[in-house]
Amino acid sequence: MVLSLVFAGSIGGGLSAQEDTNSPACPASLPSASFIDIGRLPDETTAAVACLLHYGITTGTSPTTFSPESPVTRSQMARFLARTIAAVEVEVPDGEDAPFEDMHTVNEDGQRAISRLWRLGITRGTGSATFDPETPVARRQMALFLARLLKAADIPADDDRQAPSYTDLGDASAEVVEAVGYLAGLGVEWPGASASGSFEPARNVTRDEMALLLAASLEAGKARPVRLEMELSAERSITSGAVVAEVTVTKPNGDPYPGLLLDVFVSPFLYHDGRCIVDGDARINGGDGGTSSDCRIDRADPRTDSDGKVRVGLAHAPVPETDRIYAWVGRIGQEYVETVPDQVWADLVWYAGPNRVHIDEIEDEQEFGTRIDIKSRLFGDNIGGQRLIMVVFRQGAPVYTQGRTTAYDGGARFSYIGPRDPSAADNNPEQTEKIKVFWDRNGNGAHDGPAELFSEITVIWDDR
Repeated sequence: MVLSLVFAGSIGGGLSAQEDTNSPACPASLPSASFIDIGRLPDETTAAVACLLHYGITTGTSPTTFSPESPVTRSQMARFLARTIAAVEVEVPDGEDAPFEDMHTVNEDGQRAISRLWRLGITRGTGSATFDPETPVARRQMALFLARLLKAADIPADDDRQAPSYTDLGDASAEVVEAVGYLAGLGVEWPGASASGSFEPARNVTRDEMALLLAASLEAGKARPVRLEMELSAERSITSGAVVAEVTVTKPNGDPYPGLLLDVFVSPFLYHDGRCIVDGDARINGGDGGTSSDCRIDRADPRTDSDGKVRVGLAHAPVPETDRIYAWVGRIGQEYVETVPDQVWADLVWYAGPNRVHIDEIEDEQEFGTRIDIKSRLFGDNIGGQRLIMVVFRQGAPVYTQGRTTAYDGGARFSYIGPRDPSAADNNPEQTEKIKVFWDRNGNGAHDGPAELFSEITVIWDDR
């Protein structure tokens, strides 16, 4: 099988990586959160909660509540930050667990999250052996956590942005002041700070503020709201063959993304401006390839199933070439360009193959019970090492099967002993058999129709 990940430049082996773009990490198309206690929050906050829910960063305080005004403890924030790290694809180094001795009240998931943050230097604890997991997170601490997280993701600040001049940071450490300025350069704004002119470094962070800050960090970290993978049933195929492409779309936390429209098209190359060129030699079964809406997200496109998958069949005209299979998601009416962020592709090589099966002539009348040799040959390209199968039919039913692998010249020899004479008497009724030799293109031992070339002869068995 050939696996392609969400890439935009080839790195060999059929893999690809996603190109960096300015597409939002939290698009407006994400489903709304259904918590019953966020209805009175500003639209920006409810959108941020929906974004964190989509990324699996939060699941709420219950299936129906988010508790927006509750403070966030350090152990809770560790979980949120660890999931944000995964969303912005920061690699956590292997190493020892965090050395804190006061984590007995924290479950295993929380302890793993704290250890990840410690190995990345995002948290240093409140002391050499303490983390204070149940203590609320202050805004100054949150600034340090977020700045260290985004620096671990190698996100440079925008030097053109003006750092805010908060009036109450005079007693803050130099690292806190630098962190606040760095985050401001990334567009991470602090809830309520701009209006008051003060940062309130000692005030505890509430869950609704946490949602806004982490959603802004996802944007700054260029997180992607969907992940795509493509798997081809083969990376090379004879032009008369068929290949299946399976595209899997998941949310950032790995859950399937069902019901998403996905466009699939085949192109040997793109226009200079990044627009698609549909390959007229390619055939797509299960997508809308070949329609006027191809290379556009439209309602003719297939939707991902409950497992987040779309499967399409690929075929090709008898023209050897390398095609690139593209799959991508976007908004309704959006046209493909090379820089769309949520896409995946894989290369598929179509090569010339056999174009004819020939059976050498033999006498069409044979004596009952005698052995006959049947010489067959493939013509065309790549004819050596192919599988030919001979099937003998009597009254329409197969009575004998034999398989052979072709020599370098495409030749194969079969043998068959005819039916016994049903009676010792002369002039018995003759028996007619049809002998078919076909190219077993897909190796399943069955003749699958015209795509698997074949030839037939008829033999009449009689007394002599």
